[in-house]
Amino acid sequence: MVGVTSNTMQSTMQALAMSASRKNVSRNFKEAFARVLLNETGVTLSAGAVSQESMDRELQMALRLAGYSGDTAAGAADAGPPDESNKVGTWSDDAEELMKLVQQLGPRNPNLSSEQYLKPFFRHLCLPSLAIRELDDDVARFARLRFLDVSQNNLTCIDNVPPNLKYLKVYNNPISQISCKPTPSLCFLGLGYSKIGSDGLKQAARRFKNLLSLDLCFSEVANFQEVVTPLAPLPKLRHLCLAGSPVGVMPFYRVQVLRWLPQLHVLDGVAAADEEQADVQMLVASSAPLRQRPQTLRFGLQLQKLVGLRRLLEPVAEAILAERSKRAPAEEAAPPAEEEEQDDIVKACASGSLRLKLELPDGTWTETSEYRFRNLEELAAIKAAAGEDGPPPLDQIFLAGVGTPVKEPLYFDLDVGEEGSEVHGEVLQEDGLLRLSRWLRKGLAVKFFFREAPPNAPEGEAAVAPPASEGAEGEEGENAAPAPELPEEVELGGTVLALDAYLWRSGTDVAEEARAAGQLPESPAPWRLEVTDAQVVLTKDFLQPGVQVPPMDSKAAKKVNKDDISLLSVVIELHAGEAPPLQEEPPPPVADPKAKAKAKK
Repeated sequence: MVGVTSNTMQSTMQALAMSASRKNVSRNFKEAFARVLLNETGVTLSAGAVSQESMDRELQMALRLAGYSGDTAAGAADAGPPDESNKVGTWSDDAEELMKLVQQLGPRNPNLSSEQYLKPFFRHLCLPSLAIRELDDDVARFARLRFLDVSQNNLTCIDNVPPNLKYLKVYNNPISQISCKPTPSLCFLGLGYSKIGSDGLKQAARRFKNLLSLDLCFSEVANFQEVVTPLAPLPKLRHLCLAGSPVGVMPFYRVQVLRWLPQLHVLDGVAAADEEQADVQMLVASSAPLRQRPQTLRFGLQLQKLVGLRRLLEPVAEAILAERSKRAPAEEAAPPAEEEEQDDIVKACASGSLRLKLELPDGTWTETSEYRFRNLEELAAIKAAAGEDGPPPLDQIFLAGVGTPVKEPLYFDLDVGEEGSEVHGEVLQEDGLLRLSRWLRKGLAVKFFFREAPPNAPEGEAAVAPPASEGAEGEEGENAAPAPELPEEVELGGTVLALDAYLWRSGTDVAEEARAAGQLPESPAPWRLEVTDAQVVLTKDFLQPGVQVPPMDSKAAKKVNKDDISLLSVVIELHAGEAPPLQEEPPPPVADPKAKAKAKK
């Protein structure tokens, strides 16, 4: 009988998705199903009636013609070697059974292609990435369907679902509303990466009252009340996932959810531990009310060190020395033999300065204070003290003394109030907690900038202009010499620090002191994250996907030779407490007289 070639069968779903993306096609569920059916099986859906008696006679005839008269259809299809030319895809677990019928009856058989036969035929369907905009009422004709996956489409509302559906996956859709009829058979609903909020969650709870598992990961749920109020009446709910959603960043998130949804066994994929259950009972005994959202949340960044700085400085040093050679008189163009042996990066960057810029959740960039490089004499002493086996000068720098421009620790009170609320005298234009969770998913962008020492700066002095309070109107007043004009800052490179770990926490935040007191404090202990190997890349590589989307697990990062890259070490705190003081950099070693004399030549 007529079959479908292997070329047609391969990668059909991917081709449909690419075609829909190119043409910006938007279709309803009925249209999408018909297209997939045609491309996967060669069957064109028809509106004709089905005659089961006629279809059975045709199947028996097909068996006799194939030499399997008296065998069942399944037995006939399984006889002989497997047919490698008609492999089916993953669009349905029922596809293999359907393809056997297509091989026996042909794709144009009126009974096989009838909607009356085909739609009740399916028990399992996967139709992702097909630009489906609507679950139209045709969905109700799939009366036997138990599993439906329509993830990564354009759905904004769940309008209809099959009447006996048990598993519904609608991940990565901009869904905010659920308006379908009540479906008591549904036991799993996957709404992750959607725009579902308070209203949509209430609608889901009213329509799917027998849910066992609900996945709301990376949704827009931002308040405890949005979770507890609609889900408390669902007695069968055992699994709930809110990881990545704004509510997961709230203080004491896990113990609060488990306290007010006692029917839960698993939260965010982690079973409630005995310790958490004891904390829940403590809250019950204390009659503590449900926590309200805070207006601000404290975030802290403690810079530690940067290793491999020379790799970032190398392109800049080359440009600086080339520019200096142009400015130098012809007779001084050839340096003495001793200077030829001198480190080019040290010659170009000594007495310069380094500054960092950080992107905050609201999209603004904040600057740090400047880290001032040592002068030639001090760098020569550092090189002599390190010896031949030690790191070269300007390769490893101590950043624990870098803070804000006014030398305060890099700690920030982030606005996390609701949209329209007033925080710090400003009205929030979007939900602050939602904005924070998006920032945590994106990561903390850090950029590095270098400023060359002014050409006329005295040797041994820093390449940075003094603070405004120092050089303004002193005792000498107008007689003071004008400060040298500073060269422009040059961007060296940057990195994105992965903060995903804050969105998927598995442990309790309740400390022993709180258990002893029998109540929760206002804020949990700081959520501390130590990053020791954040790869800093040159500016030309900053927009590479591997930089902009760093792996959550550092072990998953690509193995690279640490001698060829720059690595930043930092300590990050969310729900940070009191900021520790900035640390002073250790003084340079005492300059060796010989190194000092050589540096002056």
